[in-house]
Amino acid sequence: MVDARIVLVPEMRRDFIAEVQKVMPLVRSEAGCNRYELFTSATSPTVIHFLEEWGSQRHLDEHLTQPHMQEFFAKTAKWHAAPTELMIYEVISARKITMND
Repeated sequence: MVDARIVLVPEMRRDFIAEVQKVMPLVRSEAGCNRYELFTSATSPTVIHFLEEWGSQRHLDEHLTQPHMQEFFAKTAKWHAAPTELMIYEVISARKITMND
């Protein structure tokens, strides 16, 4: 699981989201993309999170080099108020729990 945290210049938030909406279908069709979601902070509207799930590190690496992503990065980089932070999580174990209502 990847959490990409982006802090935007306030006046560029709307443009950034518009660009994300253009690239999102392309990303979701990439090999190994299991999840690609955009979230905004409820308390800080200029803080954006991409929650991503990739089949492997190789898939994530390939995603970052795709032409549509390189174009997206080039276009939107100047709209960032701080460097992008990636938090990468690995699943250590999983188990099923059934909850009673």
